[in-house]
Amino acid sequence: MALDALGNDVSGSPQAVAHLDDAIDRSLRHDGGVADAARDATRADPSFALAHALLALAEPSAAEQSLASARRLLVRAATDYERSAVQFIDLLVTGGMWAAHDAGVAHAAAYPRDLLGVGLAATILERSARRDVHEAVLATYQPSRRILGDHPYLLCMVGFVEQEQGRFDEAGEMAHQALRDQPDSVTAAHLLAHVHVETADHSAGLSWLDAFRRRMDPTGDYVHHMGWHAALHTLALGEQDATLRRLEELSAPGCDRFRHVVDNGTLLMRCRLCGILGPAEDPTGGQAGDPPPEWLADMPSMYVGFHTAVGLAVQGRADDLRALARDAAHMTMPGADEMLAPLCLALADYVEERHGSAVDGLLALRPSMYRWGGSRAQRDVVEDVLVDAAVRGERPEVAVALLSERTQRRPNRWDEASLVALTAS
Repeated sequence: MALDALGNDVSGSPQAVAHLDDAIDRSLRHDGGVADAARDATRADPSFALAHALLALAEPSAAEQSLASARRLLVRAATDYERSAVQFIDLLVTGGMWAAHDAGVAHAAAYPRDLLGVGLAATILERSARRDVHEAVLATYQPSRRILGDHPYLLCMVGFVEQEQGRFDEAGEMAHQALRDQPDSVTAAHLLAHVHVETADHSAGLSWLDAFRRRMDPTGDYVHHMGWHAALHTLALGEQDATLRRLEELSAPGCDRFRHVVDNGTLLMRCRLCGILGPAEDPTGGQAGDPPPEWLADMPSMYVGFHTAVGLAVQGRADDLRALARDAAHMTMPGADEMLAPLCLALADYVEERHGSAVDGLLALRPSMYRWGGSRAQRDVVEDVLVDAAVRGERPEVAVALLSERTQRRPNRWDEASLVALTAS
């Protein structure tokens, strides 16, 4: 019997536990090498069920074989913690978030020292479309904070909720404190990048972010997304050529389909709305925004859903948007019928230049956007479409109200120029 670095009872050999600690630490920091460290743990102790489960989580191509090993070894796992963690991961990998929801919430409550498990459970809650989503996420982290205090990961996760609720000073201090403890933590850098965007600290934020990105492990899972953050800064600064260059870099060969939808599709939409690209121009060769067919059949979450809807809109696929709206009634994800369907219909109206209907549909959804998951920086692309639809649909009062609110909250050159033009006319 042994303890891992966070104080959880585990049954692996000391060498295997050390590798497991490394894998979990890398995962919490969004560093590269998680799968390699988990694989090292399985090699150091082939009977360590939790190591096999973590490898399944970190490397999808190895998931089936790794989970089979974890299940076979689970009967020999020496601790209740390991059994709970493996069963939660198994459900998450094989059945998705909603199949694992109850197990994840129960595991997080029972084992608050398992920051990886707590973080996974909180992510499921964050994407569950609950009206009290922020409160639910914070409540998930509080038991861990009482035990582990200001652990850098916990500071960052609480800080993300703080910035979503507009407490940017508090979120920024949490990010800086986490970076003092872990200077190379991508999780902390990601939080600070959000604070820079939300406080319109674009010049300094871009300089800092580009310097940090040069130090990142190129195999890390957030390398692409941090490049998207940098492009938001250049876009807000009005640097058209730099923004287009970053979009082209983000679309280079090797970009996976998830990032083509979540990052590249929304950035392409913003570039068109700002006039950097024409309505039909696409330097990504049609890849930005193009969702995998399996998402259209059964969307994983509202977070993926709203990005997919924007992606279909940027590709001009109104028929697919209407089909997705119809299919939403049969999907298991929370919010599908209530939020995804009307979003798809509103964006289909926008693509078909039925701007008045698009404005009405998007305005009705605006109060629920916080429930979609992700960040305001991501969701604001839907508001960008709303502003454009209002202008094109001869609803200038809607556009002026939205732009006035946005420029007070988070000024950027595009919003300011649009507001001046609208008020002048």
